[in-house]
Amino acid sequence: MTEVYREFTLRGRADWAEVVSTVRAAAPIMARDGRPMRVILVDEGADRSDEQVRFYWVAVITPIAEQAVVAGHRFSKAAWHKNMKERFLPPKELRRPDGQIVLAEPSIARGEITVGAMAEYTRQVEALAACTYGVVFD
Repeated sequence: MTEVYREFTLRGRADWAEVVSTVRAAAPIMARDGRPMRVILVDEGADRSDEQVRFYWVAVITPIAEQAVVAGHRFSKAAWHKNMKERFLPPKELRRPDGQIVLAEPSIARGEITVGAMAEYTRQVEALAACTYGVVFD
């Protein structure tokens, strides 16, 4: 069973047409298989969703760890995640109690990234993995 997960940013009629087209194509197959379709409307600035994080780990990071080979080596999901977040997510400034400002490691944790930023980050990771390492995503 292939997991369906699509995000759309609605800015105009063409974007909405793509949403309708995708739902029309997926709904009959999902209904036939007895899988309900969930539709979520969320402001792009809202906190990232648990579904986004699950999709990221299952459908993006796992295939990278399983398929990508760098200099004859495969790397763990944790290694790929750390590499990708350091590459694509900006570090955050953190003021310590002593007044010093340091850069904190970027994160996809709750409260640290928005729905829109998580969607963009996931797209960047998929693009890099496909183009650079030949990873094929379902």
